[in-house]
Amino acid sequence: MKIKPLSFVKSDSKSWDDVFHNSRPVNVESFKTGTVMINRRGSINPDHPLAPVMGDEELEVPILVHWVRHEKYGDFLLDAGLDSSYYHDPCGGLKGTAVDEYRQEEDENIAHYLTEHHINLEMVFISHLHSDHAAGIRELPKDIPYVIGKGEYSQYHVDVHGDFLEGLDKLYEIDYTRAQIMPFLGSSVDLLGDGSLWAIHTPGHTLGHSSFLVNRLNGPVLLTMDAAFIQENLELGVAPCDYTWDVGMAQESLEKIIEFLKVYPQVRVGVGHEVLK
Repeated sequence: MKIKPLSFVKSDSKSWDDVFHNSRPVNVESFKTGTVMINRRGSINPDHPLAPVMGDEELEVPILVHWVRHEKYGDFLLDAGLDSSYYHDPCGGLKGTAVDEYRQEEDENIAHYLTEHHINLEMVFISHLHSDHAAGIRELPKDIPYVIGKGEYSQYHVDVHGDFLEGLDKLYEIDYTRAQIMPFLGSSVDLLGDGSLWAIHTPGHTLGHSSFLVNRLNGPVLLTMDAAFIQENLELGVAPCDYTWDVGMAQESLEKIIEFLKVYPQVRVGVGHEVLK
């Protein structure tokens, strides 16, 4: 596997006001590729002083992929979700005690959505390499670029995360240390060069974790990915702790998102495991 830096040019926009005043012909739609059981006590860090008293409450939440369609530049995916192997096997063919289990209905796999919506992919941006965000790569085209945040691949282990990158000759990385610093959210990259789609470094859940902002004509949408699992993370101001590389850093990223949303209440927000409304 060759790891290559993603080339990008810093935007002329110096603030989110500039970005939002130049909305673009781009839309986003979400696909449910399965579900996963998570514990509320891990979705909301119980050790945080703002956390409520919680029992071991299991929540079944969707595994999402976001389709970005740009009028000029074409179709992109944010994450890959699950491939069809999970319809037959909750482990997706993987073995071992560390393998996560998911539930999938027929025709919920990501390749089905591509066919159904006549999506001709230009590129795939992966928020991080956990299985519920990357397994679908196995049934996606291999002749297009796949992009992750720098640091993700160094934490990727086949025995835990699976064979999801098999067949890819190279993987592109966003080096957030070279990105421009945008107000409130910090290191951010204008992915398509026209202000329509932004990757934002939100480390903590993983080292190179990315959230995304879609600057639509009918209003911007911020997709937190796993910087916030569920809406309660934003409402309480408490980050998740389960499956999280650095809980303190995850809390810092969440607080940046909350501060940003207070300043820009017109931004719709979609959390990692709840359907965008």
